Amino acid sequence: MINIYKHTSFSFQFHGTDGILGDVLKALLLKYGKQWDGREAQKIVGKTPLEEAAIVVGDYELPCSIDEFVTQITPLLYDQ
Repeated sequence: MINIYKHTSFSFQFHGTDGILGDVLKALLLKYGKQWDGREAQKIVGKTPLEEAAIVVGDYELPCSIDEFVTQITPLLYDQ
């Protein structure tokens, strides 16, 4: 089991599709055959990073766990 809290010291802070996060989400969701459309942006305001990840995984019906999603997106965000 990975320590996801080690990987979630940032907040995704979804503010639409502009910027680094939008680019990272577009690329990551494309891996799953999904297209980022920003539809969950209003749902995650004030949420923790894990809650934010859970919303994306759930809304897009991704075939991965929340932990796996966080593990995948974290290095992509830090590389930007």
